[in-house]
Amino acid sequence: MPDIPPVPSGPPDRPAPSQTQSAQGRARGPAGMPPPESVRRPRAVLATVGFSALLALSAYADPALLAMTVGLVGLVLAWGWHDLLRAPVPTVPRLITGALAVAGPAVVALTPDEPYLRWEPVVVAAGLLAILLHQLVRTDGRPRLTESLAIGVGALAVLTCGVPLVPLVRMYGGPDVLAATAAAVALACLADLLVGRRRLHAWTLPVAMLLGGWAATAAAFVTGTPRIGQALLLGFLVGGVSHAMRRLLAPLAPMAWARSQLAAASASLLVVGVVVNVLARVLLTR
Repeated sequence: MPDIPPVPSGPPDRPAPSQTQSAQGRARGPAGMPPPESVRRPRAVLATVGFSALLALSAYADPALLAMTVGLVGLVLAWGWHDLLRAPVPTVPRLITGALAVAGPAVVALTPDEPYLRWEPVVVAAGLLAILLHQLVRTDGRPRLTESLAIGVGALAVLTCGVPLVPLVRMYGGPDVLAATAAAVALACLADLLVGRRRLHAWTLPVAMLLGGWAATAAAFVTGTPRIGQALLLGFLVGGVSHAMRRLLAPLAPMAWARSQLAAASASLLVVGVVVNVLARVLLTR
């Protein structure tokens, strides 16, 4: 009799996935979910527009009110930054960041004459000391020490970038520059809504820069300061920097929380402060 081949005892082996299938799986993310960088963050967009409008209104109202606005945006950052980056012990660093968010704008607003930022390095130094001292007094064995330090210093860096917005209101044409900045940040954040569209995903940064340039130019056309070419340059840079900050934070898993999206929105507005201050001093003196 002819030999009968043995019947396999287990289920047949599945063919190995092809490279194309593996790449598609990695692109979709775990469990078939879309990759985090392709998920829209609408709350961050709305919060960015709201913070920008508040900045523009306070710039025309009063220098003290502008300092309070920058401090308020900094407090929002302090509220959500450490949860956004998953700090190991967020409570005390959140308090330190909140104190620095108020101290920086207050010191600049109380400085009577140029240079208005001369006491800001003292605030930065005090913030660094507070961050380091907190790590020294921790009693939990200090896990993830380097990460905790980086998160705290990162928050301090973003807050420090926002402080140079405060003295601009006391410059000639400064409120108009702040209005153009606010318009550029607010309109550029609409490019975030293009995230997730396959053909437009790679073009969100150029679109944000174009939108920022158009918004700043329109604001300058209404207010008269700065000149159209200067406003276009300002809008390009401000729109690109603010968009880059939001896109940098968008793929993080905690961005699903409303608190984290508010922190990302506040960071995207504060981070443009140095750019605006330098450009205003260069452009408005020519």
